[in-house]
Amino acid sequence: MRTFVWTTVVAGIFLVSCSWAITPVWKRGEDGRLSVSVPDILGTHNVTVTVDKDDQQEVVVFIPNKSADNTWRAVIDGISKNDVIAYAIEYLLPDTHHRFSGSYTPEDKDSETGLTLGSEHYLRRRATTVFYDDFSSGHIDPKKWTHDIMASGIGHFQIWSPESRNSYVKNGMLYLKPTLTVDRFGSDIMEHGTIDVKQIWGACQPVWGSDSCVTHGRQNRPVMGALLRSSGTIRFGRVEVVAKISKGDWVKPAIWMMPKESHYGGWPQSGEMDIMESVGNLHLKHPNGLSVGADCDFSTIHYGNGREGTAHARHGGEFRLHGTTFADGFHTFWLDWTESHIKMGVDDHTSLTVNTPSQGFWNEANLHGNNIWAHGGKSAPFDRPFYLILNVAVGGSFFWDGFINSPYKRPWSHGPNDTYEFWQNRHLWLPTWHGEDTAMKVKSVKMMQY
Repeated sequence: MRTFVWTTVVAGIFLVSCSWAITPVWKRGEDGRLSVSVPDILGTHNVTVTVDKDDQQEVVVFIPNKSADNTWRAVIDGISKNDVIAYAIEYLLPDTHHRFSGSYTPEDKDSETGLTLGSEHYLRRRATTVFYDDFSSGHIDPKKWTHDIMASGIGHFQIWSPESRNSYVKNGMLYLKPTLTVDRFGSDIMEHGTIDVKQIWGACQPVWGSDSCVTHGRQNRPVMGALLRSSGTIRFGRVEVVAKISKGDWVKPAIWMMPKESHYGGWPQSGEMDIMESVGNLHLKHPNGLSVGADCDFSTIHYGNGREGTAHARHGGEFRLHGTTFADGFHTFWLDWTESHIKMGVDDHTSLTVNTPSQGFWNEANLHGNNIWAHGGKSAPFDRPFYLILNVAVGGSFFWDGFINSPYKRPWSHGPNDTYEFWQNRHLWLPTWHGEDTAMKVKSVKMMQY
């Protein structure tokens, strides 16, 4: 029996999900074709109908205009009388997202079916678990995880350390905890010392392009942190990470995916999928007044043929909690990745949906020159095996100049001395760091292959 999926994307204002009842209307025409219509809500921008077939291939139909009777209609071919339709209506709003779902078995007669608030954040496909860790072993399994080791790198103000002070398992949970460099190397390290990670830990992986294995004096990073890479990879599938984020100013936890090989070239040519990025600040706002602190979960994909400007494209989404933060409890951060779409979210909320462009990502981003993905799949560069990364960084370009922090402004300027400037201003940020509150705590990680 085949299962079909259709989703509706609506732009509007904040909704209380339980106050709405949406009723799609299904009709079978004389020619046997099934159509569905949904009422316009709050000035819908468009409707996307997605049909999920037996072979896991999806057909995406965009409906740019609504009918004269203020409804959105689509005709879905290839559905027989006995096929079950699983459907969802998803509202993507400025400050929250809601998803309604239901199912319907077509009959010869017309039918109306109401939707109820769905508990599924995406509709399940057949999948095989290829990587799982609930940390019940009591330690970080080297067969499952690899530490990055660098004196400086992604993030900005931290060393990537393999030490147990920065990553450990406790009470059945993985802790990724930032600590002060002076606590490990002594108070003089930020003035005159040298940090050579290969000499200290026997390895270094300068893989990011702007990272290094050795730093000196005031260029030494004031914080030590941990970045773990999974041994497991998937090419299309889903990821679920149950975690509680860090709390503390300028701490930046992340759950993200990178390609196993730079098949199409260096970043961002081979793609990046950020399932969750957040920060530990409790009082950080965008200039528009919206919070961008610990109550906000960001999801992003990156791709392009260069690092800057029009050579770098991205799609991003976000979800905010109200009255609490992602540091106050555990949440499930997830990815649903097929050849036809990339979806990310948290719990029952979808933060980002990117449908594979019909002409490919190169043309969609209006990139110039020869298409480096021309010989890849239709979803290139997101058509190769990706692995998972868990890390807690400090500082970095995420904290751009326009963000407003209180009760003090960002304690560094983007310049050649920003590392030392951040350290000199530790009297501002260090009081917000409270023991293991600064750690990202991870209960479980699951990677499933479609």
